[in-house]
Amino acid sequence: MMIPTNTDSVQKLAVDVEGLKKDIENVNNIQGRLDNAIEKLTDVSTSIKSMLAVHEQKIAQSEKTEEILFDKVRERGEELDIVYRDLQRDISQTEKRLLLEIKSLKSDINERVNVLERWRWLILGGAIVVGYILAKNMPAFLSTVIS
Repeated sequence: MMIPTNTDSVQKLAVDVEGLKKDIENVNNIQGRLDNAIEKLTDVSTSIKSMLAVHEQKIAQSEKTEEILFDKVRERGEELDIVYRDLQRDISQTEKRLLLEIKSLKSDINERVNVLERWRWLILGGAIVVGYILAKNMPAFLSTVIS
């Protein structure tokens, strides 16, 4: 390289050197800001990772809880099915017993009504006989009582 001798060239080199110093200072300043931004991004990334871990843990816990709840619902459904079948069987047995009891009561009532009807016809027949006897003997009875 050639060394300039004149003053203008020296001044130009001095200005260029000053410009380069400012450029280096700007680059150092930008590098510092980039370092700060990288640190902040690292902190944010770490925070996001911890938040994601917490959310994943919560999701896993809610999935476990959901599975437990579904199992409980399934168990209750099976229990209700068993209770329903038992109730249905009990109702059916009670219905059969009631039908048998009703038939028995109907038979007893029919027997009693038959007995009462026989007595009614016997009393009616006896009243007819007594009425016939009285009708035949009434004039003789009245003449004896009047005289």
